[in-house]
Amino acid sequence: MRFQGRKDIPLNENGKNQARLLSNYLSSENFAAISASPLSRAWETAKIIAGKHNLTPKAAEGLMEMHFGNWEGKIYKEMNETDRRVMEKWFSDPVSNHIPGGESLKEFQKRIQHHYDLLLDNYPAGNLAVITHGGAIKIVVAGILEIPLSKISRLRLVTASLTVILYDSWGNPYLELFNGTGHLQLNH
Repeated sequence: MRFQGRKDIPLNENGKNQARLLSNYLSSENFAAISASPLSRAWETAKIIAGKHNLTPKAAEGLMEMHFGNWEGKIYKEMNETDRRVMEKWFSDPVSNHIPGGESLKEFQKRIQHHYDLLLDNYPAGNLAVITHGGAIKIVVAGILEIPLSKISRLRLVTASLTVILYDSWGNPYLELFNGTGHLQLNH
């Protein structure tokens, strides 16, 4: 329950193992490109996946996690009283309340959706692997499913999960898989 946000935390051994399991699971996929947040935890995962596909991942600043400002790297009990009160308001209404020193949820949504749309425009055909963060995935999925921004916290994701979005020939998106973790159960 730590607000990692933009804090550049590298993968630990468990994270590297999860990335390898995901890479093995995706090894038979044919990717046109791999794009990733430049934050270490996403970038390392992208490099592991790209290694199986003889591709070089492309860093995309726009895919970085939400900026949590004063809350970066902290858990609730590490916050001062003012930040705790603001956080409680933010959790009850994340659209109207702003994180001190951070990004608003609307700013985050605009940034993620803009960059995701750019990726789709640059790679209109073929499979695209996008390695990013939980908040970014929730923003894209909420947009596809028309879930109000105020309710995205109801979408739960685990680390190294797989989300698959398919597009038909008219550009309509379909959520095929959300928070897939079967690959993490495999013994490789």
